[in-house]
Amino acid sequence: MYLKHKLALILTIAALVFYSCGTMQYAPDVHPVNFTILQMNDVYEIAPLEGGRVGGIARVATVFDDLKKKNPNTISVLSGDFLSPSLMGKLKENGKKIAGMQMVEALNAMGLDYVTFGNHEFDLKTYELLQERIDSSNFEFICNNVYHNDNGDIVPFTQKGKKISSGKILTFTNKYGGVVKVGLTGTVLPFNKKDYVHYTDPFDATKTAYEELKSKSDILINITHLFIDDDKKMAEQFPEFNLLIGGHDHTNMKFIVGNTTITKADANAKTIYIHHFSYNPVTKVTTLRSELMPITNTIADEPKTEAVVQKWVKKQDKLLREMGYTPDEMVMVTTEPLICTESAIRSQQTNFGRITLEAFEAAMPGADVYMLNSGSMRLDDNLSGTITQYDILRTFPYGGAIVRVNIPGDVLSDILTIGTVDNKTEGGYLQINHVTGTPGHWKINGDVISSKREYSVVMPKFLASGREANLEMIGNYLTKKMIPNTFSIDGRTVKNDIRDMVIDYMKHKL
Repeated sequence: MYLKHKLALILTIAALVFYSCGTMQYAPDVHPVNFTILQMNDVYEIAPLEGGRVGGIARVATVFDDLKKKNPNTISVLSGDFLSPSLMGKLKENGKKIAGMQMVEALNAMGLDYVTFGNHEFDLKTYELLQERIDSSNFEFICNNVYHNDNGDIVPFTQKGKKISSGKILTFTNKYGGVVKVGLTGTVLPFNKKDYVHYTDPFDATKTAYEELKSKSDILINITHLFIDDDKKMAEQFPEFNLLIGGHDHTNMKFIVGNTTITKADANAKTIYIHHFSYNPVTKVTTLRSELMPITNTIADEPKTEAVVQKWVKKQDKLLREMGYTPDEMVMVTTEPLICTESAIRSQQTNFGRITLEAFEAAMPGADVYMLNSGSMRLDDNLSGTITQYDILRTFPYGGAIVRVNIPGDVLSDILTIGTVDNKTEGGYLQINHVTGTPGHWKINGDVISSKREYSVVMPKFLASGREANLEMIGNYLTKKMIPNTFSIDGRTVKNDIRDMVIDYMKHKL
C-alpha cells in the first residue's frame, strides 16, 4: 500500500514537471490579465505647442503604438472636448466651418478607441453638423446622460446608424486563457444648453449604468467630463469604480477616493496618463498603476498621423491669409512670457489679460471698467520671444466684438465678486482693469463703488449677452444699440474683433 501511494506521488510530480516544461506551463486561471489604457482629455490642437516643444497628436500616436507593441491589450481614450474650440475649427473651407473635422481625422489616424462627450462638443451649432462629426469618427462614443432633443422627442444620439451606448463591456484575455471583463461608461456635465441636446442628471444616469455593468464586470471605469468635485462625489457614491478617466479641468491631477483612482491629464496632450491594469482571475484582485507622461519633442511623430496634421496645418495657413491675416507676421517681441495657461488665466490676473484689456481701452476709451471672461483666451500656453499674428489668432479662436454697457454700482460689485471669486478656475473668471479692492470693498479708479450711480463697462459681446456661467445678469443691461464694425485708432481703421484689436495694440503700442 505504501508503495502504491509513493508511486502515485511520483507520477503526480512527474506530471506537474511535464506541464510546467511544456506548452501548458501553468493552470489557465493563475496568470493575471494585463491591459493598458492611454488617456487624453481636452485636446483642441492637433499640432505641438510652445514652439513645437510639447503636445502633438502624432507624438501621442507614437506612444500608443509603442504601448500596443508591449501589450496588445491596449486601448486609448479621450475624456471629452476635442471638436471645439480651436482656431482651426472656427475657420471655413468652401463655405463650411471645419468644426472639428481636423481633429476627427487626426484621431482616426492615431487609432483612438473611445471618447465621451465634453461640453464643447455641443459648441457645434446644429445637430446635423455634430452628427456628421460623430459619423466620420472611427472611435466609439460612450455616454450615459446626454440625448438628442429632436423637436421635443428625446432619443439617443447615434453613430453610423447605431444608438450611442451608455455603457459597454470590454473583454481582455491572456495567452493562458485568463479573462477579465471591463465595464465602461461615460458621463458629461450638463453645461452647454443647445436646443438639440437633452441632459439627464449625471449621478442618476451613472447609477443606472453602474448597476447595469457591475454584475457583468470584473473592473468598472467611467470616462468623465466633470468638475473635479463632482468626480470625487461620484467616486464616493459609486465605490466599485476602479478608475474615473477625467477631463474638463485642463490641469493634470490624481486623487484616490476610497478604492477609486481619479486622473486628469493636461489639456492639449501636453501630458497623457497611462494606466496599467493587472487582474487576477483567481483572487479577483485588481492592481492599477497610473503614470503621467509628458509629450515632448523627444518623442518622434508617427508618420501616418503626422501626414494628416501637416495637411491641416497647411490648410489653416492658407485660410487665414484669405481672411486678411498674415499668420507669420511678427507683432511684438517680449522677454517676459505672456501668461495664458488655463490654470493661470482662469484663477489670477495675468499680463496677457491686462494687455488684452489695454487693447480694448485703446479701441473704446473712456469707460470706467474693462473686463474679459478668461474663457475667451484658449491658448493654454505661455508666449515669449517673437509673437506672431498666429499666436494671437489661436489665443482668441472665437474672436468677437466688444461693447460698452452701463451697469448699476451694486450689480457691478456682485459681478466683480462672482467673476473673480465664485468663477475662479472657470472660463467665467474675469480679467479686470481699473478695479482694485476685494469683495465688499471694490474700488473703481480709486473710488469706492457707489450703488447710486451707473458705471460704463467695456467687455466682449459674448459676456455682455449674459452667456457666461453665473454672470447671466449682465445680459439685462445690453442694449440694442448699433455695435461699431470698426474703430479708428490713431488714424488706423481696426475691425471690432478682439483679435484685430490685440494685434494692432501689440504692433503699435508695445
